[in-house]
Parts: sequence; C-alpha cells; structure tokens
Amino acid sequence: MMKRTMVIMRVVVLLLVVTLEILVVAPRVVESSSWVYEKGTKKQQKIIRTDRPVIGVLTLPEPACLHYGKQSIVTSNVRWIQAGGARVVPVFYDSTDDELDYILHRINGIFFTGGAVSYNPTRTDEHDDPSGSLYLRTTERILWHVQEENENGNYFPLWATCLGFERLLEHVAAAKKKDAPATNATSSTILESVDAENYPINLNFTDAGWESRLFGSMSDDLFKEVASPVGRLAFNNHGLGIHPETFASYRALTEEIAVLTIDKDRNGKSFVSTIEGKKAPIYGTQWHPEKPPSEWNPQWRIARSEKAIEMSNFMGRFFVNECKYNKNEFEDENTLRKHLLTNRVSLSGASLLDIDPSLDMPFTEIYCFGNARHNPSSDPRHPAAASLTSSNSSSQQSQKMIQ
Repeated sequence: MMKRTMVIMRVVVLLLVVTLEILVVAPRVVESSSWVYEKGTKKQQKIIRTDRPVIGVLTLPEPACLHYGKQSIVTSNVRWIQAGGARVVPVFYDSTDDELDYILHRINGIFFTGGAVSYNPTRTDEHDDPSGSLYLRTTERILWHVQEENENGNYFPLWATCLGFERLLEHVAAAKKKDAPATNATSSTILESVDAENYPINLNFTDAGWESRLFGSMSDDLFKEVASPVGRLAFNNHGLGIHPETFASYRALTEEIAVLTIDKDRNGKSFVSTIEGKKAPIYGTQWHPEKPPSEWNPQWRIARSEKAIEMSNFMGRFFVNECKYNKNEFEDENTLRKHLLTNRVSLSGASLLDIDPSLDMPFTEIYCFGNARHNPSSDPRHPAAASLTSSNSSSQQSQKMIQ
C-alpha cells in the first residue's frame, strides 16, 4: 500500500510539473516563434517556408577591381550570410527591370551592403555619375518590391548596412515629411556629416530597442556586452548619418521605421544607428556587424573579442532565419546553381594592391564582376580565368580606409 501511495504521489507531482511548464514556458516559446506582421490591415502568421534560403546581395560600382570587373561585393558580407546558413546570389546594381524582376521573385531576402558610391542626390540622369545614379534607382526599385511583397503576404526581408542603411532611410523618407508637402529623396538628403569613421562604440538602446524583434532573442549576457561602453563591439566607418530629430520630422520614417539604437560620433553628435520596420521585416545598421570575423585591415579598430564575434554571428543568423519565412524559389537546383556566388572566386585585396599600390582597397577579399554575369567562366576578366595567384598575396602595402 505504501509503495502504491508513493507511486501515485510521484505521478501527481510529475503532472503538476508538466502543467507548470505548459503554463509558464510554452507561452514564451509560442510568443517568440509566432510573431505576426502587417498585410494591409490584417495580421499575418509567420510560417517557415524553406530551410535552404537564398539571399541576394546587391553589388556596388568598384573602380578598384581593375581589369577584373567594374562592380563588386566585399567578401566579408557574403561570409556573414553564409555563416548564418544561407546561400548567396549577386544582384547587379545595373540590372535591367526584367533582370531585377526575375531575380527578386526567386530569392528569399535582399542585402544592401556598405561601401563607397559617389552620386549626386539632386540628379538621377546618367549624365551625372551614371554608376551612382543606377545604384540609387536600383535600391529604390528593390525597396518598392520588398514593400509590395510584404503587403501581398509574401514575407520578404531586407537588411541594409552603412551605405545601404543611408539609402534605405532616404527612400523611405521620400514618401512624406511631417506637416509638409511630399519630398523627394533625389532632390534633397536627410543625411548630414558625422565624425564616425574607424570608430568602434557600444549601442545605446531606445525603448523600442529593448522590445524589438531584432534584439529580443539576444541573450541577456550578450545584450549587456553590446550595450557596455567597455566592449565597443559596434564598428562604425561612415562620414554621414541621420540625426534623430531629422528622422522624427519625416512622417514616413516614424510610421514605417522603429529606431532601436542612437549613438554619438566623436564630437557628441547624435545619429540613428540601428532600425527595424514596424510593418515589414526591414532591418538596418549604420555600423558593420559583418566585419569582425573576416576583415583584417590593421588600421581598422574592429573588436575581435569572443563577444564581438558572437554579436556578428547573432545578427547574421537573425537575418538568415527571417529569410526562411519567404516562399520564393528558383525553378530547379540547376538554375539556382548558375546564379550562385560560389561560381565566382574572390580576390585578395593585397593582390590587387600588388598590381596597383594606389588603389583604395582596404578589404581582405573582394568579389569582382565583369559582363558575363551568369557564365563567369566565359568572362576573361573573371578571377577564375586570371593569372593572379595566391603567391603574391603577401603584400605589405598600407591599406586605406573607406566606409
């Protein structure tokens, strides 16, 4: 009888424990995994559509590629995404409307990287810096597509870093300024000069940042390190920024975008440093989460601590996981393989400096693109066909800094 009573008591205790787990633990898990987003006026459930996401990375005009091409993707951006569990397809900044439409309907998300693109925001004709104008128009067309896809119920994430972050906010701000006629981002700029080149800092969180999707799943331990002025994990490398007061004066920005962190440059001037979309999976950093694991320019003051690498990996994994909710796919695996960046070979920045020491080439590695976009082996300017070898990768040239 005693044994039977003890067994019954253990069963009761076990049932109580299970019940408590259901009541206490399960709601947190469900709440975290079933975040909903806006589709028009309806709430839409997030459902994982693929565990093999393919993410598009927008190329930039790149004179430092020499005879290997005229546009590029810095390799650290690619590795950041690949480390998160996704494959990468280049999206060419000078794509035609048809080319862009084709690729955007097959990738699961898009990444606007940092870099240095010269363009005059007061003009969009090709008589004034054609490459910059093309880049500006392409980012605008992509943003329209991202907004349209999300409004139609196809979860389509966008990540923007540094230069891409600035272009994203300019395009959104162009919709309408608070209490003023509609403005156009091509006729004015919301950006102003800041002193934040080669500048590692911590992140100063807003109330929205504490409750955000982006930082919500970050461990308490890492969150404290990111916010600590001791760690300085966020590497900034930009000469432009948007002041919080300027941001607040644009209706479209305040309606569509939540400011998660605000930081200050060397002179105490504030700038918006991290954002996320309120109605769509749009994310952006003025700083560079991708650099700590893969960029080795000795002039760059990049934190390389365990927490710095952990933060970089966290941000990359977060974006990749967001892209898993998108339903796009290529016609078949063979078609996808033709577009993947793995068809290309990245170049050592030191090797390019060996050829021309005057180049602005601060990056460890870079992908360069010629004209034969989807058949790189037939392009004589592609690195796979070049005589450039790893034997000259030991250049000791001093590397220059650009954003």
